Amino acid sequence: MNIVHFTVLLSIVLVQSNLNGYWWTEATINQVDKNPMNPQINYGTKPIQIKQIVLELPEGHKLGRIEMGVLCIPMTDLKSIGGKAKVSENDFTDVVKTVLENADYNIIDDTSVDSQTRVYEDELVLKGIVTELKANLCFPKSGFRSWKISKGEAYVKIHWQMHSNTDDKILFEKITEGSERLTEAIAYGSTKVIRASVAVATQNLIADENFKMVITKLN
Repeated sequence: MNIVHFTVLLSIVLVQSNLNGYWWTEATINQVDKNPMNPQINYGTKPIQIKQIVLELPEGHKLGRIEMGVLCIPMTDLKSIGGKAKVSENDFTDVVKTVLENADYNIIDDTSVDSQTRVYEDELVLKGIVTELKANLCFPKSGFRSWKISKGEAYVKIHWQMHSNTDDKILFEKITEGSERLTEAIAYGSTKVIRASVAVATQNLIADENFKMVITKLN
């Protein structure tokens, strides 16, 4: 089947579905500005341990839709971050860690044996809960059974909490947002655009003045 035949077939399916009164959910993606991060503080920051970033969405929540073919024709709802999206909570945690490390923050690896036996006196623990996630993903070469090449847009909202490792007292709490749009289809674009939205939300956390105050060693 060539690309012309496939596109015609998709169009017929789309029209028939529309006549049957069914339409796949397109997520409305809020475009979020990326705030400039604060310059690194000369007197340093407290060590930060990043806990698993978790996804907490309402049961049955639809993230957006999956589109197929060169015309990006809507085909089905995107219901989870697995499958075609190919991202996980581990990806979210990895993105957050990378953004903070690139900004020269002192990040502790809580998977090492040393970190499990030693507690820094001023160590902070950062937790994040993804309370909202939206994405519309297009797979232009799906007609050739290729799901790697993709593009799309994504939006994420994260509820952050920071507390001391010696107790559960919350020292800082904030909600940030992030979004990204990928207009050109690339390898694993569906994964990269969602990860990029998490990166923007993390950068907007770092840009917060109260976040800076909590992690400085003067506090």
